[in-house]
Amino acid sequence: MSITIIESLKQVQDDMIQTTRKLCDINSGSYNSEGLANVADELKILFSTLFTDIKEVPLKPIQRVTASGKIEEIELRPSLVFKRNPEAPMQLLMTGHYDTVFPVTSSFQSTWIEGEYLRGPGVADMKGGLVMLKHALDYTFSQPYGEKVGVTLIISPDEEIGSPSSAELLVELAKTADFGLTYEPALADGTLAGARKGSGNFSIVVKGKSAHAGREFFNGRNAMIAAAEVSLKLAQLSDQETGITVNVAAIDGGGPPNVVPDTAVIRFNIRIEQPAQMSILNEINSIIDSVASNSGCDIELHGTFNRPPKPMTERQQWMFELLKDVGQDLGLAIAWKPTGGCCEGNNLAAAGLINIDTLGVRGGAIHSEDEFAVLDSFAERAALSAALIKRLLDITLEGEHSC
Repeated sequence: MSITIIESLKQVQDDMIQTTRKLCDINSGSYNSEGLANVADELKILFSTLFTDIKEVPLKPIQRVTASGKIEEIELRPSLVFKRNPEAPMQLLMTGHYDTVFPVTSSFQSTWIEGEYLRGPGVADMKGGLVMLKHALDYTFSQPYGEKVGVTLIISPDEEIGSPSSAELLVELAKTADFGLTYEPALADGTLAGARKGSGNFSIVVKGKSAHAGREFFNGRNAMIAAAEVSLKLAQLSDQETGITVNVAAIDGGGPPNVVPDTAVIRFNIRIEQPAQMSILNEINSIIDSVASNSGCDIELHGTFNRPPKPMTERQQWMFELLKDVGQDLGLAIAWKPTGGCCEGNNLAAAGLINIDTLGVRGGAIHSEDEFAVLDSFAERAALSAALIKRLLDITLEGEHSC
């Protein structure tokens, strides 16, 4: 099995592209329940040729802070869990997601081919990766060794909003696997994500006191001013040397200019490189206490770190070096670099499962209306996954895997 595996998968590359287009032409923004349900149905049909154990696993509702500072509960679609060969000597956890960042109101709703690229919502992130994964498994299970490969595949509906509900299931499944394979896109040149920062999305609700801006100005408690003060102090926590970033992204609130505003909501993201840096929340709580005391406003923090950092440990390095060797056999140069982005691979690593999380198609401009997948990468990356699975199986059967 070498270059020939790529040639074999090139024969079905057009099918991969057409299936990807079909999935991407259905909007499945993270909060579009109907669209997500439609894509889930298509995925169950797609993978039914490989799996008979197919389940929809309900997820807990999530809480979201509204612009008025209230907490609303949002129901999510279920995660899809597919299992095959649970008693096999090697167990893989393969992960992906069927939501995209594009809401149903987005103007970016269809796919088209432009030169060497397939363009459209989710072609790279990550419906193309899911389709490519399916064909990699088609190849694997068609081989004599296929039934020695155990696979649990989870496809989640909430990755693009940080996996707030599916994270618990990811951790549970990670504890039963030997290796993790996740199908986020590689960069257009094939570079993979190595070490990843951790991330958390947070909201701070500021409650002041409304008053007439002319008659009773000094009786009011201006929530917008307090929010601005907190925001400036949050921004000062960013540190290029330590890799910590605090991005204040929005402040909701305010109203007519003749009214002292009584509500504001700050929305921000924190990125960290090491688990110990989660202690930044202690500094944030100190900021909140100080501003609340000085302003007379009630201030409350909401949110959590839903993606732990994923450092390049020795165990992770081992798996990347293995993939590099597999790539060489296929005539592919495999490289990786650290990134500030994060994904389900963070959660798997935090649960103790070594994994590579950018095994999807090559692509770029994700999360924008310029998103693209490289057409020729469908067969290429499916072959890379199939070859990696075979190599991992060989190592498992030979008892060489000590990571």
